[in-house]
Amino acid sequence: MHSHLHFHLWSLVVATKKLSDSFNFHNRVGQMKHLLAITITISALLALTGCDNIVQTASDDMPRLRKIEARLLQKDFDYALPESEKYVQEYPESALGWTQLGWVHVKNDKVEQAQECFEKALGFNPKLDNAHVGKGVTFRALGDNESARKCYLKAISIVPENAEAFSSLLVIEILEGNDEKAVEYGEKSWALRKDLSGIPANLSIAYHYIGDTAKRDEFYKHAERLKYPSLPALQEIFEGEISLR
Repeated sequence: MHSHLHFHLWSLVVATKKLSDSFNFHNRVGQMKHLLAITITISALLALTGCDNIVQTASDDMPRLRKIEARLLQKDFDYALPESEKYVQEYPESALGWTQLGWVHVKNDKVEQAQECFEKALGFNPKLDNAHVGKGVTFRALGDNESARKCYLKAISIVPENAEAFSSLLVIEILEGNDEKAVEYGEKSWALRKDLSGIPANLSIAYHYIGDTAKRDEFYKHAERLKYPSLPALQEIFEGEISLR
């Protein structure tokens, strides 16, 4: 399963939320950390990167899960939330169902509910890498970087090609000032997946902090080409209007 996301210190917010001139400085700093922290969000929640690790219940309705997923990717939360809740009521032992509901809660800024869902998913399938990343996302939202890091590393130990877990690690290293390590994780992530706009966006920030403007601009262009939704936020970092630390 692919994993998808990252984010902020106090809450999970949708990465497409734009900065507004009406925000005061502290709100804008918080918003930037939201953007950095969520970055990858959800892009193919049910794509099977580690097929051998996927455990479906006998009655898992994959077409139905994929339909919910598609609506979630369209940000149709009014559909995705009740349908995801209904699904786990009907299939209470579905690790995939609980993981998807967890991501719906992530996108709705419901950290505690999301964490409970990911924990339930892992209770049914401890090798579900997407659920480990999701759990890490919730720890990150609560400011527990070390627990988040452990979750991301666990996901990678299960599915070494989990690009989103590497990019999630990048986020933690940036916020903690470990910029060289952030670049290392970001390059690993980019080598694995070149279709998610959050990966080059994160990597451009990492290169910015080590002072490599050429590489920063290169990955900014990749993020722009992939239609990263918050390019103005990146510019604020590059221009020194906001620091993430």
